[in-house]
Amino acid sequence: MTLLELRKYAIEHRSEIRFTDRLGHECLVSEKGQVRIPGEDKDFHVEEALEAAEGFEIISGGQAHRLSREAMAGVITQASGIQKAEAAAGEDE
Repeated sequence: MTLLELRKYAIEHRSEIRFTDRLGHECLVSEKGQVRIPGEDKDFHVEEALEAAEGFEIISGGQAHRLSREAMAGVITQASGIQKAEAAAGEDE
């Protein structure tokens, strides 16, 4: 699961995605795909925080859904598989 995949998911599903690494570095991917670092500590790499993140939160329609890393990866994989299938169907027409 990459940062680009998270950004794409957030944009296409009009959701925010939050994740935190073991050191407490929090990151937010906005509905526009922008990555933000809330809080005071901004001295870290977002990609490294993503690699170390164990929990994720998808915020959509005012509701928050907490997911494990494995569950989030599954959501991303499923969403990208659906998009590939729709693209292939569109090419057949």
